[in-house]
Amino acid sequence: MGNIRKGCGMDGQDRAALFLDLYKQIEDELEDKYRNARRHFSSVVYEFVKDYESAPVRDKLDLCRHIRNLMAHSANMDGQPVVEPSQPVVDALREVLDFVRRPPLAMDFATKGERVLKAGPNQKVLRVMEVMEKNGYSHIPVMRDGRFYGVFSVGSVFRYMLRTGGKGVTKETTVKDMRGYLAVEEHIENYEFVPADTTYIEVRQRFEQVRARNKRVSVIFITQDGQPDQPLLGMLTPWDVLGEQ
Repeated sequence: MGNIRKGCGMDGQDRAALFLDLYKQIEDELEDKYRNARRHFSSVVYEFVKDYESAPVRDKLDLCRHIRNLMAHSANMDGQPVVEPSQPVVDALREVLDFVRRPPLAMDFATKGERVLKAGPNQKVLRVMEVMEKNGYSHIPVMRDGRFYGVFSVGSVFRYMLRTGGKGVTKETTVKDMRGYLAVEEHIENYEFVPADTTYIEVRQRFEQVRARNKRVSVIFITQDGQPDQPLLGMLTPWDVLGEQ
């Protein structure tokens, strides 16, 4: 049935046929997805509904699952269909199929590398802090020659002052002066690096996880292979993904 036409001009029978065809395609895709996985349910669709990965489309898929079950088990009453999917329902199922086939990438939601607020080693710390406060950033990457140099944050300043006996930050203090407090290891509980092929749902899960000392990841940086010494491709904060359904 793969050649069934799209569009709002279809009658109820055409929409029902298209709906069932799309549903079967979703089942086939999910059979492949869970082929070597430990299953908890006999239905691959229900398996996916209960899977964390389905979060962005879960409600739509579960509604379509109920409609499909009604169509399959109570097809007719007095010669008339018990249920006929509407065009919005068919469109929703097509959206689910697209999601299953091509899960959105984290990069689709990220601020692209060229637009990310960055600091350079020679910039003045106080100026960087002013810009961060104005833009609502808690962490920004420090770049040198297009490569990742470290992360500057409020915590960087706190640790710098604490470990230097409270000498504080002057107008002349540069980011480079704090290089001992910018390394990945200094912030490891607050941010992560992920490769460019990481999915949206993976980064969403990372943001939701509680880590050591009841902390959560504040920022996720995207590089080609997830390595800190590579050019920055994008940056994500919880606001970029947790508000999505």
